[in-house]
Amino acid sequence: MSGPALVIDRLSATLRHPAEEAPPAEDRLRGPLRHVVGGRLEAALRGLRLPPGRWCLSRLDLTLPLDLTRPDLALAQDWSQAVAAAIERAVREGTGAVVHYRHDVELLADAVTGLANGRTERLWAWRQTGILRPGDPSPDASPGAAILTALGRHPEQAAAALLRAADACGLAPLDRALGRAGWQRLAAALAVPQWSEPRPGPAPEPVVHRSTRTLAAALPAGSRLASLVRETRLRPAEDTLAAWAVLLVAETDPAALYRPPRPGLPLLLADALRALTSAPERQDGTARPVPRQLPLPPPVPAEGDTRARKQDRARLSAPPAGAGADLTDRPAPPLPPAAPRDGAQALPKPRAGEGRTGPAEGPRRGHPGRAADASGARSTVRAAAGGQPPERAPGPDPLGGTATGWAGLLFLIATAAEAGLPERALDEPALAARPLPWVLHAAGRALVPGIAVDDAALLALAGLGPARAALVLGAPEPTPEEHACVHALAADWARATAVRLHDGGPDDPEGAVAAVARRSGRITAEPGWIEAHLAVADTDLAVRRAGLDLDPGWVPWLGAVVRYVYA
Repeated sequence: MSGPALVIDRLSATLRHPAEEAPPAEDRLRGPLRHVVGGRLEAALRGLRLPPGRWCLSRLDLTLPLDLTRPDLALAQDWSQAVAAAIERAVREGTGAVVHYRHDVELLADAVTGLANGRTERLWAWRQTGILRPGDPSPDASPGAAILTALGRHPEQAAAALLRAADACGLAPLDRALGRAGWQRLAAALAVPQWSEPRPGPAPEPVVHRSTRTLAAALPAGSRLASLVRETRLRPAEDTLAAWAVLLVAETDPAALYRPPRPGLPLLLADALRALTSAPERQDGTARPVPRQLPLPPPVPAEGDTRARKQDRARLSAPPAGAGADLTDRPAPPLPPAAPRDGAQALPKPRAGEGRTGPAEGPRRGHPGRAADASGARSTVRAAAGGQPPERAPGPDPLGGTATGWAGLLFLIATAAEAGLPERALDEPALAARPLPWVLHAAGRALVPGIAVDDAALLALAGLGPARAALVLGAPEPTPEEHACVHALAADWARATAVRLHDGGPDDPEGAVAAVARRSGRITAEPGWIEAHLAVADTDLAVRRAGLDLDPGWVPWLGAVVRYVYA
């Protein structure tokens, strides 16, 4: 979002002139309007000072006095500046229907929430931004199909948007809209096929390793989705539980969805979710043992409440009575057969250019006159910098995130691949009981000794925000083998960063990492979107030359877009 962009669905102009004067030529506005849409309006919009994000205006009407004796370029300049000023005024004063989305994940989540609830007051904005388009399934007659269509156009943001929507409206409306077939389609689009495909025919029960059972207990304990499952108290079918298990992994350990699951892990996660619902039996009516109810994340203590944090860690780390039997190496029960998909297909794949609104229609021929009314102009504005929005979609308070003295820690994402991440962490047997966010969090602590365990930058390096920090803050302390693996990984990460920064590497990689990471800023970390806000005065030419502060964009193993914002 480097500057504002305006998309006009329809632009109409009417010329009015005094009755006593001869009307001008009918095509007098054609030349000026050609210059307006050809670049003059875009140039005028660059000067807008609006809060960052995507702005939607349903309609913009303005009256503009014109001196038709002036050249076309001069008229186009006046017209463009008047439109830009009217947009800025409408946004700041909240006149008319104005909606503000801070980023595209928030936009998609708002559309999913509205469609699931049958609330389509913002349908014009979703269509304006390309979330929904003409010819898509009807939001009223087929809300589930409309949701899947919208998510299918933005597959990278689908999981985060759905989780945000579930947090906003609960699982019940989404379950009514999607149904069993919809959940299956969604799960199939989020992960490699082995996560959602049924096991073919009778097969031996997989041997589940102890580390897999430990991991299956840890992921729900750090999941907001697990809390929503418990709150909703639905009675989902087996295939719906399997789809929810995929969503749970997308929330807590997104890198795992890019490779086949460990034997028995999907079923263990589905069983953990079943324990939170009122559906303790198989679909065929036979009894299935319900595993112990897994702990859900407690509220994160306030900063400085060290005693409360330690008590929470102890409570989460201590297994409940009788839990030891769950960690024995024994075969897992067979995966349940998947229900018929009722003709459901995979989510549509995005095509080149999808997600963008089309070119603006050309202006209609004007009527004779000397004053022009530009009416019916619908627009989407992307803008950077400025004040506060008059109205915005539901979402967290956008007041700059959480302060940190280690905002540069996120710059190390640029050298993660050179340190072998994330594959190195995912393939290390000693770390098999830990989700990737835990490994990244532990590596960050090793890279910057003394950093607070709940520092916003450290959590963001793991793809987490304060609301989901229980995944790492409530985890048991590392074993000696885990500790050794994490510190070896951190040492290689530091060396890779130092090599990039100093083109050969200094004698003190740890010091180089500290020099990069130690900078004040504010971190915003939400599902699917992470931003580090830094001061322009803190721009470091060495960091810039090394390419460390270039926007990473979509980072699959974090399940989020990562951006660096200098202001």
